[in-house]
Amino acid sequence: MDHDGYWFRYLAARHDIALKIGLVFLGVVLISVITGKTLVKGQGIVSKTEDPKTFWGTVISLLVGAAVLIGLYAFGPS
Repeated sequence: MDHDGYWFRYLAARHDIALKIGLVFLGVVLISVITGKTLVKGQGIVSKTEDPKTFWGTVISLLVGAAVLIGLYAFGPS
């Protein structure tokens, strides 16, 4: 990997941003699971009992996003 490239320097300079955004996503996931409601783009607030497929799809996508961002922080350039 080219260690003097633009993207390497860009990610290295913003290394902690991935952790912060990942933790926010993880917090949203925890709040959504505890309350049973989440915010979905274009639909507003969706309840786990009324539309479980949309609810769990949104929660899982946020959880995967959090895992990717925290993984970028843990294994990315420091």
